[in-house]
Formats: sequence, structure tokens, C-alpha cells
Amino acid sequence: MRTHTQALHVPKKVMTAILSALLIVSTFLFAQPAHAASSQIVNNLEKAATDGLPVWAQGGWMMKEGNTFYWYGLDISQPSKLPDGSDNPNWKKKVSAYTSTDLVTWTPYREIVDFQSIDTYRAANPGTTIPAFNKNQWFGRPVVQFNSVLDKYVMYMEWGYGGGGGNRNTISIWYSDTPTGTFTYQKNIPKPNGYAMGDLGSIFTDTDGSTYISYTIDLKVRADGTPDYNSGIQISKLETSLNATSTYEINIASSIILSSVAPYKEATTLFKVGSKYYMMASQTNYYESSPTYYYTANSINGPWSSAAFAGTTSWNGASYAGTSPSGSNSFDTQIDQILPIQGTGSNIVYLYIGDRWNNMKNKAGTGPASTGQGRNPFFPLTFNADGKPVINGYEKWSINLSAGTWTPPAPIDIQFNYSIVNGNSSKALGIVSNLTTDNALLEQRQYAGAASQSWKLIDAGSGYYKIQNINSGKFMAIKDASTADGGQVIQWSDSGSNNQQWQLVNAGGGFFNIKNRNSGKLLGMSGGSTADGTPVIQWADTGSANQKWRFDKL
Repeated sequence: MRTHTQALHVPKKVMTAILSALLIVSTFLFAQPAHAASSQIVNNLEKAATDGLPVWAQGGWMMKEGNTFYWYGLDISQPSKLPDGSDNPNWKKKVSAYTSTDLVTWTPYREIVDFQSIDTYRAANPGTTIPAFNKNQWFGRPVVQFNSVLDKYVMYMEWGYGGGGGNRNTISIWYSDTPTGTFTYQKNIPKPNGYAMGDLGSIFTDTDGSTYISYTIDLKVRADGTPDYNSGIQISKLETSLNATSTYEINIASSIILSSVAPYKEATTLFKVGSKYYMMASQTNYYESSPTYYYTANSINGPWSSAAFAGTTSWNGASYAGTSPSGSNSFDTQIDQILPIQGTGSNIVYLYIGDRWNNMKNKAGTGPASTGQGRNPFFPLTFNADGKPVINGYEKWSINLSAGTWTPPAPIDIQFNYSIVNGNSSKALGIVSNLTTDNALLEQRQYAGAASQSWKLIDAGSGYYKIQNINSGKFMAIKDASTADGGQVIQWSDSGSNNQQWQLVNAGGGFFNIKNRNSGKLLGMSGGSTADGTPVIQWADTGSANQKWRFDKL
């Protein structure tokens, strides 16, 4: 008997569908859609669907099948309360799905959950203890995955109906024949593993086919004796097995508990990088944005590390184009999910999906929970040399879904040419004697409008640029690829080497450090001189104005 939810049993219906799909693929191979070369992700802006209405995917979850992304979440466009505090008679529970092939254009499938199917279930099962549906019950954080044993798409969702276990005391389970619904109620799992559930987090399938969900639990009790629903984190292994009536259903096979210390965590997301497991989570902060924490383990069964803060960075640690980088609120978001997006070869983009509950009223019915523009920012997540995840909070950035790569925003508009002016001397970079040959030295001189004092930035990927002289067509480089202080800066034909790649590090006040990718050292003037003709060299970062440069558009 198969027990995992993924790829462990293939019903006859599925095998027929697979054979049909293979025939279609072989017949129409060249007609299949493909990802666009690159998509620009714009945050701090409300996302709109193709029907012209806003995307509502609060507490959302995203999965990818083929080239299509499926994004699920709550639609809370209508407040449950009127301004006078009374119930809104037009308000109802809504869960919607959106599809996209580029993470930019979203096709809506609104109201994909049939909440009234709870009452249909009750009518068919008169002995059930499941309560009748009413709109005041809490439903949230839908996560969806295809189950090959059931041949269904399965949605797991928080359901809080009060009594005997808390305000989000159960995991409800819903089935659909398609990823865009309609999902109908099947069962719930009250108090999984003996604990009342707090915040449902994620669903994750490991490389061996085992599937897990993560969520918070009432591991501890408050001083007043009430359960603290987010005081622990639980990872539960799911099984799809035969029940007493010889039909397949989903149950919890086993669970792993991670202890949590104050501040407690919620909004968990479980994923894997290489052979290491990561769990990321927000701080319990009601509807406010919060810092993001992470745990790691070499086995999903643990031991798991204690919680640590994830890193945050914008344009090299400085504010960029309206973002507000802060380690205290994850760029004014609460984490929903980390979605690994596989590209060519070993390339993977780890997509941080966050949300802002900026229209949600607090319990008193007054005031927004967060104020940032754009309800659902997407940020690239990277990892430093120690494996620490870093949220890169760009307002705009680009992703190549086919390649599995991403590009940060250009610090300046690279479609223009520039003079490059030293912050200490106010003199411009140029080529000695206007030479156009390889190995000619760079110097500083009062700007005279010469073509050899004009430069163009060319995107080299991963946040680096080649800097090309307009007069010679050659590229800025360090002589002999030296990594030593004092290495001379020259021009050379394009070699594609790291020695010809440069990073622009925001130094504040409109200035940048120009850092060589090969040596990690910064451009400056020999001896800090302000004289015409002084050669340009590289040197370790000293923080001086001599190593700061301004790009003046020509």
C-alpha cells in the first residue's frame, strides 16, 4: 500500500491522461508556450489581473506546474465590518486563484472554494461533529498540491470554528479535479498530533517523494491558562491510504516538533537548498509586517537549529528607489512562502513571496495593519557564504524563468553614456592621450567633452557591469588582473573575464564605489592626488572621497 501523496500510485485514469498528454506533446511539440526571456518584477504596486480587477491573494501560496504558476489566497477586498462597526451584509468568504507564465500577467479564477459544500457534507454524514458553515468562521492560508493517489488537487486550509481547540483549531481538506477549482470540502483534521493548530504554513515534497506540511501549534499555555496557538512549530508527514470504507484519504502519519521561544513564530515555509532543509517564519505580529526568522537542519527529522534573523539588503545595503530596507520588518512584509524556481542546469531562483495586510482593520475596527504600497511583493532570496538567507528588497528587479537567474536593478540608467567624476578631485576619468590601443592607462583630467572621457555601462549579469570607453570601444580592467593594492587601471579588448567586471556600490549622496569583481578592490586616484594626469589605481576600501565616483549623464 502506498502512503505518500506524490508519485506513489498511478490510477488507471491518470495513466490514460498521461498517455493522452504524451500524444498531444509529440504532435504539437513546437506549439507549446515558453517563458519570456525575462520578466520585470515591480513591487510597491498593486498587482492587477487580466480582468482589470486587483489580485487578492492574502496569506497566499504558489505552486508551479510546467510553465504555469498557480497562486492562491484570500480575497478580502470587501471588509467584514461597515464603518459603523456593524456586519457588512454583502461580505462573504472568498478564496481565489491566479495563473501566470511570467509572474507578471495574472489570469483570475475567483471564488474557487465552495464553502457551502461543508453543509452538503453534513447532510450526507448526519453523525458528523463538523459544524455548519457560517461566514464568521476563520478560513485562511490555502496551500495546494496535486495528489497522484487521489488523482485530485488537494487544498489544505485553516478552519477555525471555535470550541474545543482554538480559533484556528483544524486543518480542512478540499478536493478539485483542476488546479483552479471548484474545491469542495472532504474532511478536516482537528488538533493534529494532539495540538490545536495556529498558523498553517506550507506543503513540501522531499526528494524521496515524502510530503510534509508545516504549521504552528499550542505547545505552551499562556499565564491565563489559554492555549498559545503559535508557541510551537510542527512538521507533519502526510499519507494517502485506504480507510475503513476502502477509499483513499489523507491523514497525518508522523510529526516533528520544533520548540519556539518568544517572540513566537507563524507563517512557516519549508524548503530545501541542496541537502540542507530550511524553515523560514515570521514573528507573531497580528496583521503587522515583521522580521523573518530561519531554522536549518541536515535532516527533516532534525535536529533543527535555533531561530536566527534572515538577512536583508537592498541596493548593497542602501535604500533604492523607494524601498525601506529594515531588518525589523522584512521590507514592510510578512513572509508567505519561499518558492524555488528551477532553471537550466543547477540554476535556481528562490522567490520570497510576502504580503502586506494594508487594508485589514485591527480588532477595534480602526486603523490599517500596514501602510506599504503593494500587497504582495516578490523578492529574490539569496544565501551568504554561511548559508544565511538574505532577502533582497528591490522595488524593481528582473527574473529569467527559463535560465533560473535574476538581475538586480541598474543603479543608473544604462541606456545613456556618462562621464565618471571623482568625488575628491571633481575630475573625469579618461584615457591617456586619447589612445585606442589595449593596455592604455586611465587617468583623471578636467572634463573637456572628449570622447575618451565618455563611458557606457553594459550589464554583465549578477549585479556586475562592464564599463566601455566610447572612443576606443575597449573595456576598463586591472592591468595583468592584479589583485594587489596599487594595481593600475587600463583599457583592454573584451575578454569576458571577471577582471573586466565592476560592481557599483551605493556610497550615498549620489556617489558610488566602483569595485572590481576579480580583486574586490575599489577604484581611486594614485596618492589621492587631485592633479590632471594622475593615473587610476585599485585599493582596498578606505572610505575616502577619493574612492567615490559620480556618474554624470551626457
